[in-house]
Amino acid sequence: QLIFGVGTVLRVIGKNDEIIPPAVAIFSPSKQEIQQKSKATLVCLASGFYPDHLNLVWKVNGAKRTQGVGTDEFSMWNGSTYSLTSRLRISAQEWFNPLSRFECVANFF
Repeated sequence: QLIFGVGTVLRVIGKNDEIIPPAVAIFSPSKQEIQQKSKATLVCLASGFYPDHLNLVWKVNGAKRTQGVGTDEFSMWNGSTYSLTSRLRISAQEWFNPLSRFECVANFF
């Protein structure tokens, strides 16, 4: 049962519905993008989770990053679970910095 409000999707979850945590993976930027644009886009994929109330947050060296971040507006339904994608665009310089540490953190809300 789906109830649509303005900009929100409210799911009515039964008491017996189990919560399934996501598998989270980060994909490296393409060499082509780095060479041609001196930019690097990291992709975070959270998959196999239920229900669909998931937040993805990027952290660079432990600090939350909001600049250059684009996250899908809605989770995608795969028949039994959901997936959600977020992208982080950074400079090639930051990507090649050996001290840079990138994290994608998934939280249910």
